[in-house]
Amino acid sequence: MQPCLHYKTFGSGEPLIILHGLFGGWDNWYPVAKVLSGRFGVYVIDQRNHGQSFHSDRFDYDVMAQDLRGFMDRQRLAAAVLLGHSMGAKTAMRFAALFPERVTRLIVVDITHRTTGGVAAESIEALRGLDLAAVARLKDAEELLQPAIPDVRLRRFLLKNLDRTPDGRFRWKVHLDAIRRNLPLICGPVDIRMFPKPSLFIRGVSSPYIPDGDWPEIRRFFPQAELVTIPGSGHWPHVDNTAAFLQAVGDFLDRP
Repeated sequence: MQPCLHYKTFGSGEPLIILHGLFGGWDNWYPVAKVLSGRFGVYVIDQRNHGQSFHSDRFDYDVMAQDLRGFMDRQRLAAAVLLGHSMGAKTAMRFAALFPERVTRLIVVDITHRTTGGVAAESIEALRGLDLAAVARLKDAEELLQPAIPDVRLRRFLLKNLDRTPDGRFRWKVHLDAIRRNLPLICGPVDIRMFPKPSLFIRGVSSPYIPDGDWPEIRRFFPQAELVTIPGSGHWPHVDNTAAFLQAVGDFLDRP
């Protein structure tokens, strides 16, 4: 039997599923989900090897697309709007390629189907090398990681994956070894196919992940795609400029 994904649900109505990025989790999307729940039944999923979902040595887009199909089957969702960020957007694009009849509309946040960068391998090695026995508080972990991960925003984002156990110790919620081994697959290209339904691609104005040069090919595979650039944002436009992000999503979803 396929393991179940952990999720949270908000609101009611037409189903909308949110898929987080690498080292993210459902809680990263709580503010967006609460707003969208005013008119949708929103499901925010922890993908495999993240959050409270199961760990597995297999970690690629085909298997994550199968995870999503199993989730929708268990929730009895014939089809849904898919909103994915980064790794989650690649999962959504692969799902749309394999099961297009189960996607009504697609929202891709700050990524394309091509090979991209991401969390540097050096950062993953730093997390793996962190001596959790020496960590009594999150502040300790942040100080220990500062030399290897000087970007304070990235460091604090990654440390959201630390979880305190009942005995007061810390553990990683993510499956670090599986992420490390499969990082070339996660940061590599994802196989897409023609998806003729409405699609929205959102990018941060200072993010490099959806360059202008990729747009003609994106339009070839997603002929109804439109592109919105969010001002004052980088790779996390839903965090950097939440109001503009929600406006772009709302405008797209308001159309018949």
